[in-house]
Amino acid sequence: MDILTSALMEAFADSSFARLFTQMNGWTIALFAVGLVLCVVEMCIPGFGACGISGVTLIVAGIVLRMVCGGDLLMLLYMVLIALVLFVLMFWVFSRLITKSRLSQTALFHTENAVPFGTTEGTKDFSHLLGAEGVTQTVLHPVGRVTFGSEVVDAVARDGYISANTCVVVLFVEGQRIVVTEKEE
Repeated sequence: MDILTSALMEAFADSSFARLFTQMNGWTIALFAVGLVLCVVEMCIPGFGACGISGVTLIVAGIVLRMVCGGDLLMLLYMVLIALVLFVLMFWVFSRLITKSRLSQTALFHTENAVPFGTTEGTKDFSHLLGAEGVTQTVLHPVGRVTFGSEVVDAVARDGYISANTCVVVLFVEGQRIVVTEKEE
């Protein structure tokens, strides 16, 4: 058993993965660590992305520096995989923290729609008013309020001016635009 363990330890000590960490200089570690910190800052602060760009640049610089100082292709692969795993892990942790903590209640992460779903005043269909008769509540010069039964809507006078308390009829409807004219008697 001791022979197998010592053989594995000796093989591991000579591998690219072990040399990646044992022969790494301080600048490589510093660039990689500061790059990760800047990426974490970018995840927390919305905006331009200067921290994220700087962080990724420092991580890439750390990887390049490690390759220049005696690295091989396997070390490059290990460092890229380690960086990707750390990014995925940071993203997962921060997404859980943001959705489960009081931070999700702040306006920064408020994701509800300002307009309610379904039919609203902006998406309401007024085609049922085509040909309907109503009474103006306000002066239409050319826009004003008209009552059709119990429904009060904004309407546009085709001829430019209709006084208040005048009977009108709907000529045509184009989305939100209801065009009316005075009712012929």
